[in-house]
Amino acid sequence: MNARIDIDTDTLTVRLRGLDIMWTTRRRISVPLAHVLGAKIDGNVSHHGPWLGAGYTDALLDYTVAAGPMLVHGRHEFWDVHSPERTIVIDLVDEQYQRLVIDVDDPDAAAAEINAAVGLRAAA
Repeated sequence: MNARIDIDTDTLTVRLRGLDIMWTTRRRISVPLAHVLGAKIDGNVSHHGPWLGAGYTDALLDYTVAAGPMLVHGRHEFWDVHSPERTIVIDLVDEQYQRLVIDVDDPDAAAAEINAAVGLRAAA
C-alpha cells in the first residue's frame, strides 16, 4: 500500500500504511518544511536502490519491497517502495535521513505539492 504525503503550514508528514507500518516500525515521518530541499520523481529508483550489491536482479525487483532506514551509497535514507515507477525522492537537510524514497499513488501530484510548499515557504 502506498504512503500518503500530508503538508501543513510548516511540516511535511509521510504516513505509512498497511504492513509497511510493521516492516518499518513507523507510522509516520514528520519533518519541518524548512528542512525539505525539494522532491523529484524517480521511476528508475530500482537502478540505484538498496538492493544493489545484494545479489538482486531487475527480474527479482518485482517481488522486492524496500522498507525502512537504509544506508545507500553513503547516504542515510528512509525507503518505502513497492513500485519503483510510482516513487518520489524527497531531499532533506539537517535531518536524520538525507532522503526519503517513497512510493505514492500519484508521483506527479505529490512532487508538485511538495515543491510548491517548499517554494512558498522559501518566499515567505
